[in-house]
Amino acid sequence: MRSLERILDANFNRVGEALRTIEEYARFAADSAAWAGRCKRLRHTLAETKQALESALPAGARLSFSRDIAGDVGAMVKTGAEGKRGDLAAVLAAAFRRAAEGLRALSEYGKAVDPRLGSALERLRYETYALEPLFMADQTLRRRLQQARLYVLITAELCSADAVVAAREAVAGGADIIQMREKNLEDLAFFRQAGEMAQVCRDGGALFLVNDRPHVAALVGAAGVHGGQGDLPPHLARRIVGYDRIIGASTSAPELAEQALRDGADYIGTGPVYETRTKAHRKAVGLEYVAWAAKWNALPFFAIGSVNRDTIEGILDAGAKGVAICTAITMARDIAAETAFFRKMVYGRDCDSRPAFIQ
Repeated sequence: MRSLERILDANFNRVGEALRTIEEYARFAADSAAWAGRCKRLRHTLAETKQALESALPAGARLSFSRDIAGDVGAMVKTGAEGKRGDLAAVLAAAFRRAAEGLRALSEYGKAVDPRLGSALERLRYETYALEPLFMADQTLRRRLQQARLYVLITAELCSADAVVAAREAVAGGADIIQMREKNLEDLAFFRQAGEMAQVCRDGGALFLVNDRPHVAALVGAAGVHGGQGDLPPHLARRIVGYDRIIGASTSAPELAEQALRDGADYIGTGPVYETRTKAHRKAVGLEYVAWAAKWNALPFFAIGSVNRDTIEGILDAGAKGVAICTAITMARDIAAETAFFRKMVYGRDCDSRPAFIQ
């Protein structure tokens, strides 16, 4: 039994150290509170599993009691590769490899104590596998997302001009993100319009997202996709658009924000803050949810729902840094000028320039 305890102790330590290494990358290299939060949740789940496993041991026993550093015949066995880490990506890759190997050993040996714990550890291993491609993918789009504050949604029937023209004007006025939101277009027409909007955004330096249809987002080379509460969850949408694309999710309560984080969303929409014709079926959540998101939510967020000249100051005062706007911009007589007005509101009245990432 002591041999089994030594194996389990060593691998719990190995996995915990690896997850901490990954979490530090999320905090200080990727600057991602969302990823750091996911890593922390994995570490806490690991600690809870270890505690449950120890409860199956004889009374008072702890895995650490079996530790014997001096008697560990493998402690000083090293390979040449272990002393080499060329850059942060190499450190990260090694940490993920160490976590996966440790979790595999834990899931196998854990079954000797309790088969249910072996299954729990296996689930944790697969969660770690799912996280690795996100970290190792190109992070350019996510860095741009973290800087973005002004998000404009384009729906043809809610525009004062042609939808593609409206997108072009919004980008000219300073929109950081354009989302094409067309619930009633058939796929082929949707694809053609999305292709035009994607090019408008590439030319103007804005991110282009597609609502609800990850297959179209992948086809037109969009920066990502946004899903509502009835659409594909982020972890499934990502199978279609890839790990280097942005995934957004609509939320209207803290538990939905937390679910979006668990599912791998890169950002969330919080709302509708006030009643809105674009989300007539959704009950307004008010400023309280915006304030909660600003204080407790780990993901970048954009307040949405009747964001207009009358409401924006209160929304910003509640803690929102980013806002998502539809008709207040798209129905305006001068879409570019109205976009520029809201841009000054969210970036500061003395800010007339685009962020550094936009050429």
